[in-house]
Amino acid sequence: MQIEIEKLTEAGQPFAHTYAPHELSLEDERARLLSEARVGGRVSRKRQRVHVRGTVAAEVEVYCDRCVAPVAVPVNAEFDVSYDPPDADEANESTELQADDLAASVYTGESIDLDELAREQILLALPSRSLCREDCRGLCPTCGGDLNQQSCACEQQQTDPRWAGLAALKKSSDE
Repeated sequence: MQIEIEKLTEAGQPFAHTYAPHELSLEDERARLLSEARVGGRVSRKRQRVHVRGTVAAEVEVYCDRCVAPVAVPVNAEFDVSYDPPDADEANESTELQADDLAASVYTGESIDLDELAREQILLALPSRSLCREDCRGLCPTCGGDLNQQSCACEQQQTDPRWAGLAALKKSSDE
């Protein structure tokens, strides 16, 4: 979805768009859309700065960090982003970033692409760690079997050889 900058006013105008799962690629091999992604909000312009405020809602499939099972994660996020045109005078100078600069993006051309904004906001809203369930046991480090499905006969008490000296000391003190 494109928003034409010249048509925007200071009062702003509402926008809404629904992306089908195949219409919006997250460009991340660890996540994909399971349901429609709904993006809506208000966009306004003051001089050359464009301000976009809104929400994004979707359901995303990610993988469990312990057992690699697919997990459906609901995403409901708010965003508040400003866009500025590139300033030719400042582009050649190295300047220190200010706090306001971190919430601003740069637009080129006559429109702003909301597809990229929606993709970015969905990925930012995903949890940094995902589990299929709270008590997920993960995969066996030896055979790779899913410990949630079955117990394996692999030796689970492997001692790190770097701790062998302390283990021997503990064993001698117990005797």
